[in-house]
Amino acid sequence: MEKLVLIDGNSLINRAFYAMPPLSTKDGVPTNAVFGFMNMFFKILADVKPTYTAVAFDLKAPTFRHKLYSAYKGTRKPMPEELRPQIPLLKEVLSLMGVCIFEKEGFEADDIIGTIAKKTDVKTYIFTGDKDSFQLVDEQTEVHFTRRGITDVEVYNDQNFTEKTTISPWQIIELKALMGDASDNIPGVMGVGEKTALSLLSLYLDIDGVYNNLDKIKGKLQEKLIESKENAYLSKTLATIDVNAPISFDLNAMKTPYVYSSRLKQKFTELQFKALLQKDIFLDDDAERPATENSNYIKTEITSLTDLESLLTLPLSVFFTNGQINLSDGKADYKVKIRESLLDSGFNETEVISALAPIFSGKNQLIVFSKKDLMHYLKNFNLSLTCPAQDLSIIKYIADYTGGGESAEQVIEYYGKEPSCPALSLYQIYLELKDKLEKANLTGLYYNLELPLAEVLFDMENAGFKVDYEKLYQTGEEFNKKILELERQIREIANDKVLNVNSPFQLGELIFEKLKLGKGKRTKRGYSTSAEVLESLENTHPVIKLILQYRKIQKLSSTYIEGLKPLIDKTTGLIKTSFNQTVTATGRLSSKEPNLQNIPVRDDEGRELRKFFVPKSKDRVLISADYSQIELRLLADFSGCQSLIEGYKKGEDIHKATASKVAKVPIEEVTPTMRSNAKAVNFGIIYGISEYGLAKQLKISPFEAKEYIKSYFKEYPEVKEYMNKNVSMAKEKGFITTILGRVRYIKELSSSNFNVRSFGERVAMNMPLQGSSADIIKLAMLGVSKRLKEEKLKSELILQVHDELIIDAFIDEKEKIKRILKEEMEGAVSLKVALTVSIGEGKTWFEAK
Repeated sequence: MEKLVLIDGNSLINRAFYAMPPLSTKDGVPTNAVFGFMNMFFKILADVKPTYTAVAFDLKAPTFRHKLYSAYKGTRKPMPEELRPQIPLLKEVLSLMGVCIFEKEGFEADDIIGTIAKKTDVKTYIFTGDKDSFQLVDEQTEVHFTRRGITDVEVYNDQNFTEKTTISPWQIIELKALMGDASDNIPGVMGVGEKTALSLLSLYLDIDGVYNNLDKIKGKLQEKLIESKENAYLSKTLATIDVNAPISFDLNAMKTPYVYSSRLKQKFTELQFKALLQKDIFLDDDAERPATENSNYIKTEITSLTDLESLLTLPLSVFFTNGQINLSDGKADYKVKIRESLLDSGFNETEVISALAPIFSGKNQLIVFSKKDLMHYLKNFNLSLTCPAQDLSIIKYIADYTGGGESAEQVIEYYGKEPSCPALSLYQIYLELKDKLEKANLTGLYYNLELPLAEVLFDMENAGFKVDYEKLYQTGEEFNKKILELERQIREIANDKVLNVNSPFQLGELIFEKLKLGKGKRTKRGYSTSAEVLESLENTHPVIKLILQYRKIQKLSSTYIEGLKPLIDKTTGLIKTSFNQTVTATGRLSSKEPNLQNIPVRDDEGRELRKFFVPKSKDRVLISADYSQIELRLLADFSGCQSLIEGYKKGEDIHKATASKVAKVPIEEVTPTMRSNAKAVNFGIIYGISEYGLAKQLKISPFEAKEYIKSYFKEYPEVKEYMNKNVSMAKEKGFITTILGRVRYIKELSSSNFNVRSFGERVAMNMPLQGSSADIIKLAMLGVSKRLKEEKLKSELILQVHDELIIDAFIDEKEKIKRILKEEMEGAVSLKVALTVSIGEGKTWFEAK
């Protein structure tokens, strides 16, 4: 059976806009509504499998209804600014898909849909969020009404319509004539609501019947009907869909497209619709293209290694993947196939790398996706990368202001380049982003910081961190004993010998039904026993603290004991983490496999983990250097707050000084609790802490937290002014920068959602501080690494954790190492407030810290 789907484009994109979280492209173009619409569109195709499909849109020009009644739709809010550009964008996408689009000046999408629906003999499915379309329901037409979001759809057809609404489809017009429609500003009869209107229609069928029987309608209702008769008939006209709109259409031109060209794939890539790109909906036109004179993508397979010689003196991009190496001189993509066995075609991998060796150690420029990864790859062949190499992954990270650590394949897809010509595509992307880097004045950040840092991280990853396996095993055994003991205590208090402490369902039953410690939030899976829920009940019963402690020890054991064991090299005892340079939005480094930056430090059990990280040999010692309150010092400098600046210059305890100022007590009368609270506020202010957040952290009322923050800003008015200035600047420019010019775009600031916008404001307040802190420690890492090489020291920089650097130092070099760390870290930048570093040493990381 043939099927026709008609979609109200404005209605559905509006629903999608409010259903989807804010999304935008790398250039800040909002896309959430288009993305939501596309998800719904593909679901419609999958569910209905229509033969024909069309999307109808309203135009901005007035319709015949506006000419009849100037106030028609006059109460509607203006279209949100983030939605406005998405209407033409959706039309562009639909056009690329080959979907038929209808729009007609003077008529609404409803009129177009109604005209097509009533003039075809095909089973029709209308998708809309507008109840006006209900009047179109008949034996051949059904309406799929989107109630909320993009998935909550209710179907109205001739079998169920009266059951759902108590009236017939044609009576929808009569209903609106009587009760009006607030969304379209249709007046109706003053004082008549839906209940009264339905009652009248059940007696008299339509408004003609109502007005022909006015003598049977008594009292105030009769008066209202008489007074509003003109409005009632006007409302009926306004509510009636014109099913004879002057449009021409051809069903054959509306055939539903189910597969789409590479142009759509390129557009989805540009819009960053990664989930949609995974769908099997694109034509297979990405096969190898012939080498034509005008082709942008010319592929050539290397059949002899001597053919590589002509390329070795040119600037080249190089792309390594399993079974293949691609090179490009910017004109063509040269493929070198690697054979897996003697029976395969291609070349031996070692032969290819040997043939390419001159480019890795030469003076000509190389363009690679990840310099660090290539250095690790070449190390397997005892080769070093000493040529001038440009790192496209870092350039993209800086120039497009995005984190995420995308792969080369994802970046090629992101920029809509040819995936089968990866080296040439990377070459082209490099030229585009190099130009963008220069225009944004970010070349200094790239060449002076991020690019050379890749080599430092390579050295750190190779060095590794020694683990005392016996101590690790011993700590694991101790944790297991604690877990068993806590489990026993919890069961004893619960008076339940078979209680499964790992079962949230059983714990919920225990806490909220057996012990009755609160009302609890019940879900389909039982009561929630999240950390937040348990922490709110911590002081209500001893069992809660035991459960929290049990979970903490269990997590430490599974993540940092059992999780680390398989990552330890059995021969050397080393753990080698991998540092991510292009992931975070702030510029901070992160690490993975394992994440050594995430080892807890604030509680006793967490700190215990640092005891099994040790130097590589007995003649070595671990040295830790940690910036003291770097972000607060940056806040003092950036805000120009004289109280903070003078406090640091005098060497005051800043937290104690803050407590003294805010509480209006002499500094010698400040208690540890007062200092602790002031510390929470000092650091919380940096992150734009809310009254609620501070109240929760200090376990005080929101009112007390509000007064504390108010008093803080009264004492440090420059800080408040600085924070406000950051937000204003970010709203004006769309981005905020760090001390070295690193850019972070904050699209959340333009969101119509309050919570999203508030998050954006906190980012604007914090990014210059957190991002500048990241810049500074990276500068320090470069300085330390350079000094180690210049002074021919054997000690190794092995780890960076937030504001801390760790060196595995030879004992006879340790004093030099301490001096280098202090000089390079404290001298990384010049501020109004001096940076200070605390240095410790020990035979374990625990002792050094």
